[in-house]
Amino acid sequence: MRAAQLVAPRKWEIVEVEKPEATDDLMLVRLERVGICGTDKPAFCGISPSYLLSPGSTGHEGLGIVEACPSGAFREGDRVLLWGFDRGLFQEYVLADPRGCIKLPENFEPEVVLMSQLLGTVIHCFHKLGNVINQKTVVVGQGPVGQLFNATLRNLGAKYIVGVDPLAHRLEAAQRMGATHTVNPAERDAVEAVSDITGGQMADLVVEAVGRQETFNLCGRLTRRNGTLVYFGVPNKENHEGIMTLRFKEMFSKELRIVTSVGPNPEIDYTIALDWITQGRLDVRPMLTHVRPFGEIQEAFELAFDHPERERAVKIVLKF
Repeated sequence: MRAAQLVAPRKWEIVEVEKPEATDDLMLVRLERVGICGTDKPAFCGISPSYLLSPGSTGHEGLGIVEACPSGAFREGDRVLLWGFDRGLFQEYVLADPRGCIKLPENFEPEVVLMSQLLGTVIHCFHKLGNVINQKTVVVGQGPVGQLFNATLRNLGAKYIVGVDPLAHRLEAAQRMGATHTVNPAERDAVEAVSDITGGQMADLVVEAVGRQETFNLCGRLTRRNGTLVYFGVPNKENHEGIMTLRFKEMFSKELRIVTSVGPNPEIDYTIALDWITQGRLDVRPMLTHVRPFGEIQEAFELAFDHPERERAVKIVLKF
């Protein structure tokens, strides 16, 4: 079977590997769609302890068709959202633990219901935040995660949802995904803009959805005294260890509540996300900009991380 292998920074190759076989505990799944995620960026861009990476790594957002499930938890032909798999998902087949996988409907576009995985990770964070009704909020970073924070905040009743990003096409998508205001920090000082929008009060809740030192520090300046700063961006965009230099005294002096979040509870969070999508409460289509063949993984990664503005890319999905 085919698998993609990152053999060096910014260099994918398609290789042949042995197709796995189902076991008593793990079912065989044929991949249909795999999303390219911001957490795939560091390894692609050279922030990895070593290369070659194992075939299929670093893919982790996927869905597919069950081909064999000895435990009987799923039937052959079921479409499932994957969790608890045995290898990276940038390949045609994987073994997956039925526990934690979610059955998906067949009457929706696969790439649409695939977003239940990423939306589930966002919803997982909100269990820690409590009521957001009427809050003034800011989301720094308008990649796919930032867009889903916009939509979730809109669903849950935030008053202001300010999307911050230097790419104009992402700010346009943000307006369709729930943002009430947008700010391009390349054109206007973000602190000044948020102050104007909030009448000088600054934000009750600020979300860092990038994973960089600069944006983490910016979020501290955008948050009001006793406000909440959510650090969601995986902190490995600049070095593998995630080491940052923070203006922590400013955050400390403002008595900010800093919340971190990573990794969902699949049976709870993925299910809620799937309900929101299939019931029409949240439309992910404005952020789904590209579906590319799996064989074009090299070009798809370059589009996602080197020049997204050329084709107005936000979320890119690979199709098998």
